[in-house]
Amino acid sequence: MRIVVVGGGVLGLCCALELSEAGADVVVLDRDAEPGGASMANAGWVVPVLSAPLAVPGIVASVAKQALRGRSPVAVGPRLTPDLLGWGAKFVRNANPKTHRDGLRALLALGARSAQQFGELAGRGVEFEMHRRGLVIAARTAAGLHEAFELAEAAERAGYTGAYDIHSGGSLRRLEPALADDVAGGVHARDEIHVRPESVVAGLHAALESRGVEVRRRVRVLGVERDGSRWSAVTSAGPERADRVVVAAGAWTGEILRGLGVAVPLQPGKGYSVTATGTGPAPRHAMKLLEANVACTPFAGGLRISGMFELAPGSAAVRERALRKVRREARKYLPGWRPAEPGTRLAGFRPSTPDSLPIIGPVPGADGVFAASGHGMLGLTLAPATAQALAALITTGSAPVDLAPFEVGRFGRRTGAAQVAARFEQGN
Repeated sequence: MRIVVVGGGVLGLCCALELSEAGADVVVLDRDAEPGGASMANAGWVVPVLSAPLAVPGIVASVAKQALRGRSPVAVGPRLTPDLLGWGAKFVRNANPKTHRDGLRALLALGARSAQQFGELAGRGVEFEMHRRGLVIAARTAAGLHEAFELAEAAERAGYTGAYDIHSGGSLRRLEPALADDVAGGVHARDEIHVRPESVVAGLHAALESRGVEVRRRVRVLGVERDGSRWSAVTSAGPERADRVVVAAGAWTGEILRGLGVAVPLQPGKGYSVTATGTGPAPRHAMKLLEANVACTPFAGGLRISGMFELAPGSAAVRERALRKVRREARKYLPGWRPAEPGTRLAGFRPSTPDSLPIIGPVPGADGVFAASGHGMLGLTLAPATAQALAALITTGSAPVDLAPFEVGRFGRRTGAAQVAARFEQGN
């Protein structure tokens, strides 16, 4: 079976590895000149405890309140396109208790073995940097402390089986001495891990190369078309024929699937990161700085600080003003650490659906085409699980986990201009 995988991020590369190991002849098509795409700007967390959908009840009021104070980690770009407005309306409808609770259960079921699966990748010869110190959720206020407890407890109620400890301010500072004296406390999720995304991408590339899987860069896929009994990925370099096509192209997945008539309402949630060496006490744990909604991740030879969620389609260029805001918020929790260099600045687009659940599985009406995208801020956490499930579905006809909540067709069909015209003619 010849399979084209569209997308060279961690998810696409994981899919390619699983499919190759299942016996398929795989080629990966990557639009970027450099490997990894948006995956490279990732915080590197593998954290099922933070699987809660972004569409949480009360989020609109919360973001508005933070925006008035100039502290909101969420921003909307200057151009309000029809697609963005429609996405926003669906997002608000999904921010209700039942949808949020059901989504959390589904995401936890998919990512239940995430840390173990990364360990299995390492055991299969994929080399990458990995740390097993858990995740600290640090809060500076009583309200933030309550929110940190509720995050962990809601995850536990929904099926999270990881171990976590609740800490007062003094106890948390003993665990993580880099934290400021005014930190009120937080949660230590002991079973979570973090990895360096660049090393995961490099390790997957090396593993694929050793299996003879070709990864072609600077190949832009424009669409997917039927080619007799097979399929063609229509690319900037000509058609690429295959028995199956897996579209794992991040924020561009919807564009690629547009011609197949399926609605894939993805919006790019732009995030920023800077990785630098520094002076003073650096954190030993991956940390969620709760009120600021900023991520801090210690790697060998540097600290990564990342944040923001900008619904702003456009350039992947780094906005220095946004990055300065992220670093300024981080200093409130880490007063003793200072960067010793400008560091590596990156920006990336997280593909986000209006119900905060990924799309995984067959594309309706296109037998042989599959999609894997829309993981939002859980792309790294869920990549191995998604790849294993999709590879099993493609090669054996059944997946090891329930993919029904992530159906590609759950948003309905796309109505193009030609379809509207045809319906108008039928109606008259």
